[in-house]
Amino acid sequence: MRHLSGKEKKSLSSELPTGYEVDKKDEIIEKDNILWKNKEPYLVIKDKSYFPHLKTVQEEHFKCVYVDRGAIPFVLKGADLMRAGIQIIDDGFSKGDTILIKDEEHKKTIAVGVAMFSSEEMKAQTGGKSVKPIHLIADEFYNSEL
Repeated sequence: MRHLSGKEKKSLSSELPTGYEVDKKDEIIEKDNILWKNKEPYLVIKDKSYFPHLKTVQEEHFKCVYVDRGAIPFVLKGADLMRAGIQIIDDGFSKGDTILIKDEEHKKTIAVGVAMFSSEEMKAQTGGKSVKPIHLIADEFYNSEL
């Protein structure tokens, strides 16, 4: 566990996802590949990139895909999300964007992932992998404690 210095917080700001910010007054701690902001899980660090933590995700800043009931168990095991399981695709995201994976029936976010295609390309897909899950409900990041 390490506390970030003021200089580290300032340089971190340019790397954060849209809508996420760190103020010099915030207590920022890095522990087990999670950035904690004021004792709340804030961001997951994976492959030297920052992704929203599911417990504090700011959903209004991310596009979504909605999956059917059959896809949920596979996603929650960390499998890549296949096009066949996706029922609804938001417009306006690009390949490589961070997107949210939601349960179509309850509209609950079950995972954060990276789009393997743009929204337009994904809609045109007839099969194959579409989204790489990064952080899921009940993974090692979800239940960690400070």
